[in-house]
Amino acid sequence: MKTLLDTSFLFFLLGFDDMDSIYASPEDFKRMKQRDRMRGLHLLEYFVNRCHQIGVACEAWIKSGDPKEVICHEVKRVLPDFLVVGCRGLGPFQRVFVGTVSEFCQKHAECPVISIKRRAEETPQDPVDD
Repeated sequence: MKTLLDTSFLFFLLGFDDMDSIYASPEDFKRMKQRDRMRGLHLLEYFVNRCHQIGVACEAWIKSGDPKEVICHEVKRVLPDFLVVGCRGLGPFQRVFVGTVSEFCQKHAECPVISIKRRAEETPQDPVDD
């Protein structure tokens, strides 16, 4: 039986294409993209460093596209033992119209999927702040 130390991890930073609408200047969009990219890079750096600290092999990739499609494509390519995805905790109204990446992956990924849901107090009141 595999242990955590026998497992190799693969982390992705995905450019989200699911923004409804926003009024902003071209400069605003540039700043948003830079800010989001930096946040994502810091997250990847944290997870990669943490894995190396505890002796777990990992890879980190930056991909663009629809997150659910990219994740399921990479699952087919990499053939992991399991997939771990985070849940933003969308409300029922948002789930109906937007759907969730974690639900899609649970249905379509060709491996077991573990969804990690954040605590209610960590969910922003306004989805725009997510």
